[in-house]
Amino acid sequence: MSLIKLSLKLMRPTQWIKNGFVFMPLIFSGRLLSLEDVAKVTAMFISFCLASSATYVLNDYMDMEQDRVHPLKKNRPLASGAMSPTAGLLLLAVLIGLTAVPILATGGPLISLAVLGSYIGLQLAYSAKLKDLVILDVLTISAGFLLRVIGGAAVISVVVSSWLVLCTFSISIFLALGKRRHEVLILNSDASQHRPVLENYSVVFLDQLLQVVTTSTFIFYCLYSVRGNPAIGLHSEKMMFTIPLVTYGIFRYMYLIYHKEDGGSPTALLLTDPPLLICTSLWLTACLVILYF
Repeated sequence: MSLIKLSLKLMRPTQWIKNGFVFMPLIFSGRLLSLEDVAKVTAMFISFCLASSATYVLNDYMDMEQDRVHPLKKNRPLASGAMSPTAGLLLLAVLIGLTAVPILATGGPLISLAVLGSYIGLQLAYSAKLKDLVILDVLTISAGFLLRVIGGAAVISVVVSSWLVLCTFSISIFLALGKRRHEVLILNSDASQHRPVLENYSVVFLDQLLQVVTTSTFIFYCLYSVRGNPAIGLHSEKMMFTIPLVTYGIFRYMYLIYHKEDGGSPTALLLTDPPLLICTSLWLTACLVILYF
């Protein structure tokens, strides 16, 4: 496999869909029709893609030994030995050096660079220590999603609704806990060898946490769909008609976690599970119709 293909595999472009959270403030602030704002948020999206890929490279570099005992991650370029650690570090340096370029090229405000820098700093802290601290590892992953939303708002200078913050925070915890549950299930006794923090998790404990966060996610979204974003004058109680779609999406994901024992990669589930993909597409379409037409 060529170095370019190995680099792309290491960067995990399929995971870039997570950075779509930066578009949420643009959509829900009613400014999707502003070409200037779209350009700035798209630039922020590209910057987060570069930054997130850099963190994937860093994590793979630091977790090479642990990944070799994982049934799936052992095939990653660094863990498998297909790519040298030196080449991985070089790719990391290039990605970090390019992260700010898209924002600067579109004239994004300095605050957006600060948010991006905070995201990179958080990921460095996660790779160095936070990933080994029970509960804090999940909260750190959730904070990364939250910074994506804040970054999308900062680059176009809009106020983020408190309900949007709560929704993002809770649903990202939900996804992170589902991933942890999947890791504990498939690795069994090898779980702590792959990721030491997994020694502190059990399926029962994770199931209890999932019950709590599932309920909070549903409640927060219901409240947000009714309240809107008063700070910018956006009130749209018709958003409550999207609640059934969100309900189905949550239940479908829980079905995949508990019945199919999946959830290792939320992105892969979204792209490969037709019902979940259709539900997400319908939800996004409904939001656009309600807010703009």
